[in-house]
Amino acid sequence: MTNFKLIKIKYRSSSENKQFTERTIEPFAIYSTQENWLLIAYCRLRKDFRAFRLDRILDLLTLNEQFEPHDITLQQYFESCKKKSYS
Repeated sequence: MTNFKLIKIKYRSSSENKQFTERTIEPFAIYSTQENWLLIAYCRLRKDFRAFRLDRILDLLTLNEQFEPHDITLQQYFESCKKKSYS
């Protein structure tokens, strides 16, 4: 995460859902809830920050391409999530 390299992942959307997507992401932070470890990243497919459960990442490849770090803190990310949930 500290070298600002893009990551390509194969991701399962949920345990009930057997759908997989491939995403190119810009990793930002990793944190733990009481139940899961989450990777916060900017998703180039969705053009927004997303939380990816680590146990649902089936494949991961670090690409040679670097990205420009985002000007956001983890606190600002959580605040934007709150705003989205109230909308």
